[in-house]
Amino acid sequence: MKRPLVLAGIVAVGLALTATLAMAQASDSVLAQARADGLVGEQADGYLGFVPGAAISADLRGRVDQNNIQRRQLYTRRASERSVSVNEMAAAVACEVFQRPLIAVGEKYRTENGQWRQRTAGAAIETPSFCAN
Repeated sequence: MKRPLVLAGIVAVGLALTATLAMAQASDSVLAQARADGLVGEQADGYLGFVPGAAISADLRGRVDQNNIQRRQLYTRRASERSVSVNEMAAAVACEVFQRPLIAVGEKYRTENGQWRQRTAGAAIETPSFCAN
């Protein structure tokens, strides 16, 4: 992962990409409900993940996998346009998701060090260290 200054340079692209991902995810009521129920959450790597111990149906697993495939396709396309790596693009979007924040109160998220947390009202989200402040 590169320094925050590199990620800051691609944040504008990340903003547009974040909005696209948010709209796509919001249109899937099953994913939205799974997030609200604490079954899945945003991760610091820019993808959705499964919360350990959660009972995940085959349908939900397929939806999350499909969502992550779509994200990777978007990241790949935008990374190519900006001459950065796919991981840098995913990280820029993750920074936006964690800093804005696009994680609702009650939803879970996975930190950079792999720990799952639940967003609570009044508490800051643990932002990945590679994000510009």
